[in-house]
Amino acid sequence: MEPLPLPPCEPGGQDLRAVAESVVAWARSEAMAGLVGEFGGVAGGDLDELAEFSKVWDYRAGVKERFDTERVDFEPERDARVRALMHGIGMGGAARPAHRHYDHILVLGGGIRVALGRTDYTARLLAGGLGRGSLTGLGSLRHRDDREFREGARLGLGPVETEADMMAEAFKRSLGLGEPTGTGQYIRSWEHDIRVLAAPSTRPGRRANTADTLTGWAELVHTPSTEDRLLLVTNSPYVRHQHCDAIRLLGHRYGCGVETIGYDEAADAAWGRALSTTELLQEVRSSILAMRNLYAFTQDSASTTVR
Repeated sequence: MEPLPLPPCEPGGQDLRAVAESVVAWARSEAMAGLVGEFGGVAGGDLDELAEFSKVWDYRAGVKERFDTERVDFEPERDARVRALMHGIGMGGAARPAHRHYDHILVLGGGIRVALGRTDYTARLLAGGLGRGSLTGLGSLRHRDDREFREGARLGLGPVETEADMMAEAFKRSLGLGEPTGTGQYIRSWEHDIRVLAAPSTRPGRRANTADTLTGWAELVHTPSTEDRLLLVTNSPYVRHQHCDAIRLLGHRYGCGVETIGYDEAADAAWGRALSTTELLQEVRSSILAMRNLYAFTQDSASTTVR
């Protein structure tokens, strides 16, 4: 089963109909119907119903960090079926950029290995000839826990108090950079239009999420134009829901193009981590919620309705 493609987003303004049709095709796909059926549901293509059903996969209880996701062991044959269906849903995206130059490259933040892996892969793409305008690592002021401190020490990294500290260390390590300059607690800068952003949260009492880092970048670092083409670097299984957020928050608002890629095989071998089935199902839920939000946005913004 071939993975389903991501919604399109070219420079010059969104094709709302094409985006909506992509979302509908995904929600009504054979892979989605099979996955929902494995857990006793019926997928009829209604995104609100699909989002409600996806609570069965909320192994983070709504608030836990990803590395605290509950683990559930499924019978081996069922586990294999579920994983095959998730592959068909397509949460990984392409592993290589479709174009040779991007006006802005955004490296999305996360845990220590994620930040290092995404930055290392980006550096390899740039060394291989990928052209760029600006390069920004996106992070937050979320403080690291003991596990992450231990992992950072094992990898020989300097002090990393926050997610943004981790991204700055990853940039220095992978891109051969020295110490950055700063403009307050939110932005660290180097020559050649390279930055790391510690995005402020829009949710009182909670850390900045992916949406906050994307909007923070557009408001605090670079405001993209309708001619700009953006490349987001992340990894599977987060590609789809982060891509959807970027289309909704950047592609539509500013008219820029958005492309999102995951690791290639070498990056995955070096930096990937074998995820449990429940961790993957949790990201299916995240993808469903992001696709629902994107579809609702297309309907609010257009006078036509996809049927």
